[in-house]
Amino acid sequence: MKQVLPFFLLLLLPALTDAQAVRKVLVESFTNASCPPCAAQNPAFGALVESNGTNVVLLKYQTNWPGFDPMNQQNPTEVAARVSYYGVTGVPNVRLDGAQNAGTSGSVTQAMITTRLGQATPIELELDHELSANFDSIYITGRITNVGDVAFNPGNVVLHTAITEKQITFPEPPGSTNEFDFKSVTRKMVPGSAGAPISEIAAGESVEFSYAVALPGYIYNYSRIGVVAFVQRTTDRVVYQAEESFPKPLVGDLVDVGIYPNSTGPDGLCNYSLTPQVDIANEGDGVITSMDVSYSVNGGDPVVLAWEGELEPGETVAVSFDEATIEPGVSTVTFSVANANGAAFDFNRMNETVTSEAYATLEAEAVGEDISEGLESTPLRGTPAGTLVIKDAETHLMTINRTIFANITQELGGFGQSNRSLFSDLYNWDDVGAQAHMIFQRVDLTERINNYLKFDWAHAQYPFTGFNTEDRLTVSISTDCGDSWTTVWDRAGASLATRVPATTTSRFIPTVAQWASDSISLAAFDGLDDVNVRFTVTSDYGNSLFIDNIRVNEAVISSADEPGRLTGKVSVYPNPASVSTRVEVELEAATPVTINVFDLSGKHVETLVSGTQYGAGTHQFNWAPKAQGVFLMRVATNYGVVTQRVTVVQ
Repeated sequence: MKQVLPFFLLLLLPALTDAQAVRKVLVESFTNASCPPCAAQNPAFGALVESNGTNVVLLKYQTNWPGFDPMNQQNPTEVAARVSYYGVTGVPNVRLDGAQNAGTSGSVTQAMITTRLGQATPIELELDHELSANFDSIYITGRITNVGDVAFNPGNVVLHTAITEKQITFPEPPGSTNEFDFKSVTRKMVPGSAGAPISEIAAGESVEFSYAVALPGYIYNYSRIGVVAFVQRTTDRVVYQAEESFPKPLVGDLVDVGIYPNSTGPDGLCNYSLTPQVDIANEGDGVITSMDVSYSVNGGDPVVLAWEGELEPGETVAVSFDEATIEPGVSTVTFSVANANGAAFDFNRMNETVTSEAYATLEAEAVGEDISEGLESTPLRGTPAGTLVIKDAETHLMTINRTIFANITQELGGFGQSNRSLFSDLYNWDDVGAQAHMIFQRVDLTERINNYLKFDWAHAQYPFTGFNTEDRLTVSISTDCGDSWTTVWDRAGASLATRVPATTTSRFIPTVAQWASDSISLAAFDGLDDVNVRFTVTSDYGNSLFIDNIRVNEAVISSADEPGRLTGKVSVYPNPASVSTRVEVELEAATPVTINVFDLSGKHVETLVSGTQYGAGTHQFNWAPKAQGVFLMRVATNYGVVTQRVTVVQ
């Protein structure tokens, strides 16, 4: 819907004076480094702003939601004050000249900007800044001029001044999206988020202002420091004028050391050899003769190498460390450089520390004989213990419950029987063809026959014009620690969808009836002691995918007098359980079925079914536990008896 300013606001500024200044439009953008819609819309939004040149003054506020943002953590209070002032409830959000809520960054149009440029104002604003010689302070000067024929005195007017970094370019995305380049970021407001009051300015007169303040220690690149100032009425948020002082060239033989990892990592998922190496580039103006180069793995103690030599501006040198051994799991290698030429000031902190190398490895030996993963004990936004997850962003594979989404009342575990499931946000994952993997540690199947894999899932397609999306879920097995994989289950598009109809333009959140379950024979891998199971999600920028209750055999407690054809045909999930759990029994032929629940002392707790006749096929029974603890679920038929251990967490 088109945004229109109230009629009295359109008339306000022309009514003050016949004389006008050349207006610049203030564009205030609220965004976040872990906001998928922000990352998707910012490129086009940035191009629109840049196409207007100096007619537009851009100021971005990095908010504290929906996810992690290091720039917000460095200055949360002042950003929160601006969020509260405008009543911003979601990002991305853009305000034009304060009074106009333009909606999302993708909603801003050239017509909106052109309309704002046509609004009259009697205010001219001049702005300049300089950095101190040792770069610890900034000196800001400016002048507010009333070019009108009458006094400028609308009341409740303040001057806002913000120290900005015109561009912050991270070596890798700092949040959970693919966004790594951020423009015109607010770093500090002077004298604070409330601004400085402005008194009446007579016709033709000016008011000068100046600040000398310490620069915050979290500045990334001193060569990109700028300043934005704007005059705003606090009551209705109208901005009369805005101006920008652009970054100034830094003078002198300044040091800027850039580091670029170039290590030799493990060859395969079960190799743990790492040879750390980093290329050091002199990106400043002076010769570098010494520096301390270091690396650490997963935040551990750093290994430091003192380098000496002669590195001319524009040159690069490779620095190698001794071979090291990493532990199984995801090993993140961080490189840093410090003390270039002793303790010389490095004006660009962004390239002094780089964390951009991560290596994923599995345990060398089997960790068990079965898999029973219901996600209930996995932290929200986390990934299950006993798995290796390889992904580009948090939302590609993470554990969720209904609190992650707004206004959802049904439980989001499989078939609504538990709280949690594994979630892939394909609805916002616009990198078509990109993949995320979850690999279970090795299991030993030497003592079992007719092995199987079961799991639940829920998914919907998204309909674009002319086609429906084809998100894909693949299950693969490896017997050589990931050197090769055999696909045992593969579905995409309509065959993966569990919703009827299969498509929706809204984010898909499954109801109890919109789940599916499947059982996959792993008999081809009977007798092997090194079996890895891998779930792979491939994005087609479609809709949400949920996975739960992943089971390979599961722990069966059987005594010598309980042999039979039920072994491998009974599963209980989720396990651990919370709200309820489901007993699934696969029968080869018709038989009476009795299911009893006992505690560990052998005391009878509940009977789920008692001698009822069931035909061949798969049958499901629900149990809603009334207390937490460890219980034994005993399934008895004419073809054998199986007892399974169930953990209840409430």
